[in-house]
Amino acid sequence: MKKSLCLSLGVLILMVFSSVAFAADSPELRGTWGGQVKLITKDGDVKANKAVFVINKQDGSMFSGYKIWFADNNENALTESFCGIIDEDGSHLYFAEDEDGYTLGTITGKQTLSLYYIEGGRKAKAIKYNLERVRFTRGFIDIDSDGDKTIIRSEVVHVYPLNAERIMREADVNKDGKLSKTEWDNWKKGK
Repeated sequence: MKKSLCLSLGVLILMVFSSVAFAADSPELRGTWGGQVKLITKDGDVKANKAVFVINKQDGSMFSGYKIWFADNNENALTESFCGIIDEDGSHLYFAEDEDGYTLGTITGKQTLSLYYIEGGRKAKAIKYNLERVRFTRGFIDIDSDGDKTIIRSEVVHVYPLNAERIMREADVNKDGKLSKTEWDNWKKGK
């Protein structure tokens, strides 16, 4: 009986310590996240748009970055800084934004986030973001030299860029520090 009790107690202690160690490992969020936005204002107006979140610094469960979006009444891209924390369970996010409001979120998959922004007062609104980590894939195939097209080696690499700032600088053709919708659309078309 004593052996069984000691063994059970030992297993319980091991489970507790392993769950604490597991909770200490925060998911890696650094990268560029983009996707769809749905917004409702206090007047009941519903709008859809796109936004990008760039998480460029992370220290364990703490992170910071900025978001980029085009507002309906503004020709230029807007940016706002944020800082945040990952909950102990490793799946819930809490953001404090630079100007107003708070964002709460859930890590819904390895490469997806759902975020919910709430702002009260005169400009009251609620926003839902469905974001996916921006990535591109590159690869190569090495074919043998005798011409029978036997693949010797191949490699596929997934790249998760932190390149939003570089892209904004490239797209800002007139270099005024403000990315307009026209400049952005032209950059996307490759002009």
